Amino acid sequence: MADSLACQRCHQPLLRDASVANLTASQYALIANTLPAPPRPSALAPQAKLDALPPASRASAAAWASANPIAESYVLLPDRAPAPAQARPASPQGNRPRLAANLEALLSARTAIDHPLCTECTGLFQAELQRELEELTRERDAYIAFERGLRKDGAPEWDALTARRAALEDEEAGLRIALRLEEDKLRLAKEEEARVRADEEAVERDEAAFLKSHAALHGDMETLANQLASAKTQLLLSQQLLAHLESTNVYNDAFQIGHAPLDNGHVGTINGLRLGGRPSVDFDEINAAWGLVALCIDRLAVRVGYSFQRYKIIPLGSFSRIEDLPGRTSYELYGSGDLTPGRLWQNRQFSSGLVALLDCLRQLLEHGRATGRAWGSGVEISKDRINGHSVRLPGITSGLPGFGSVMGLGGEEVDANPDEQWTRACRAVLTALKRILVVESEAERQ
Repeated sequence: MADSLACQRCHQPLLRDASVANLTASQYALIANTLPAPPRPSALAPQAKLDALPPASRASAAAWASANPIAESYVLLPDRAPAPAQARPASPQGNRPRLAANLEALLSARTAIDHPLCTECTGLFQAELQRELEELTRERDAYIAFERGLRKDGAPEWDALTARRAALEDEEAGLRIALRLEEDKLRLAKEEEARVRADEEAVERDEAAFLKSHAALHGDMETLANQLASAKTQLLLSQQLLAHLESTNVYNDAFQIGHAPLDNGHVGTINGLRLGGRPSVDFDEINAAWGLVALCIDRLAVRVGYSFQRYKIIPLGSFSRIEDLPGRTSYELYGSGDLTPGRLWQNRQFSSGLVALLDCLRQLLEHGRATGRAWGSGVEISKDRINGHSVRLPGITSGLPGFGSVMGLGGEEVDANPDEQWTRACRAVLTALKRILVVESEAERQ
């Protein structure tokens, strides 16, 4: 270990003196007790230290403390070097080098000089310390002499300085009190500022929430306004449609009665289907037209609340029928142009059905007269004739001489132009129905 020692000032290798190398424990303790004690750490908190500084230095000190948080973190080392481990007993001769090393470390810690030092550096350091001691001694003697002369020659001036010092101390104390009061005010002002800032942030949040809710409400109002305008438009259109529907008669739309030219005259039509006009019009179209006539008479009776006596109309389109309830007989309201015996019998049933249907129309007209409806003016119905024209199907016996007697039809009287008479009878039926529809439509509009 002796070979590794070096002077801490000139860094030259050195050897320990025998008095140091053979240092005993008692000598070590004696030297350690004569050394100055290390400065004790301050018991004040970091904030208290900052408060104890002058106001002008507090800001910089606070900035330095915040930038160096580890500045207040330190560990106090013991005054003495730790005792050697007692694991195994050692002789006093073996502990002396360690005591010497501990003494050097203690001297370096307690003084401003790093140890060990060589003899030359020690002499130089002693001479330097001696010069400093002489200068400090002379300076102290000068201060003492000046104080004595001042007390001896300038007592009033000394008293004035002392009084001035006391006054300044009192003023300093007052200023410190005023400073504390101002600092308290500043603290309260900062707290008030923080509270105002918090209130301002809360108001800003409330304002943002209000603006958001206002924007949402405005959007909802615009949506509702658009929906209201759309609903008003739909209402207006619905009202117009309702007025149009109210002014529209469903019977006029369902049963459109008119006429169409045919050869040298006109034939009545219902929904575009010609009724009559034999032999130019085939039976398929005539049967469909009679089906619509039967449906129209039946619906009009239902509308006015009238039930036919003896007959019941069964509208089935081109194959409609009418039943004679007392006789339990069903008559067909469709015919055919075939001249087979079976078809001729069917046409006879067709003629009977037309007479029954005409009787239903007569009952409906009489009900209209009884209830004050102007339906039947200009319409005369008697048995199988309407306005003097028969509704029986003509031409059944004219096509086959002698065949009608077999079917029992030979006794019927034949008109000069039976097809024209039958067409006029069909047109008279449609005219009566048209009159009823017109009167009912006008009654609905009123």
